[in-house]
Amino acid sequence: MKFKSVGTPKPIEFTFGFQDKKGAFVWYKEKKEPIPIKFKALDIDSADRESGQPDFYHYRYTEMYNGKASGEYGITEWPRNVDDIYYMRYKDGKKFKFELVEDEGMYDGKSMALLHGTQIHYYSFYGDNLRFVYPDRYQEKLILSKLSKDKARHLEINDYNFDGLDDIAFGKDSFNGQKVVFDIHDIFIFNSKNKRFDKLQIPKSGTLTYFSDLKINTNRKELTTKRKIGDRWNSYTYGFDKMGILVLIKNDK
Repeated sequence: MKFKSVGTPKPIEFTFGFQDKKGAFVWYKEKKEPIPIKFKALDIDSADRESGQPDFYHYRYTEMYNGKASGEYGITEWPRNVDDIYYMRYKDGKKFKFELVEDEGMYDGKSMALLHGTQIHYYSFYGDNLRFVYPDRYQEKLILSKLSKDKARHLEINDYNFDGLDDIAFGKDSFNGQKVVFDIHDIFIFNSKNKRFDKLQIPKSGTLTYFSDLKINTNRKELTTKRKIGDRWNSYTYGFDKMGILVLIKNDK
């Protein structure tokens, strides 16, 4: 989403991107680098729900410039709308208001997140290309699992290998016969040694090619997924060996 300042002598414009609570950033026009913003708070206003009005989600993020908190961004979101966008500068308490800039052309399907200082460029629609732009300016181009034309690709941020660092996953929503679940087709683990994202390989010994309705058990350091085969549900439990390789621990048929 793109925003433009209201009431300033010279327009201030930036792109705002957020994945709920993680991976958020602002990128000011004519600047070479995005600025990471850290989730601060979420207030949900459901006071008028009984009268048929939607819930309003009020997000607040802390701007982290050169590793220090330098300001606060706020945005209110409800179905297909955003409003009350502001930036408050910490050093003098000055507050700037912004309005949404409507895109004139067709949406190209591109999205971006910022995690561990790395720009993650991907397609929510219309494409399967993935590009990492690392802090040292090295770029890596990959191809994600093919996306169906009628589906939207989502990015999720979690610690999938239990090393205390956030990783990323790409997938889409689907109906598994009982409910709508999130199917993960690609997981990339953040490597703390070389500061790169490595694609997680599903063990060839199993029959799965993706994770459906993946459950993360932090205490046991296990990943569990289910798959319906015929009229039966199979449960697959995975863990990581000493080398950090994903292995199948249990298959409950």
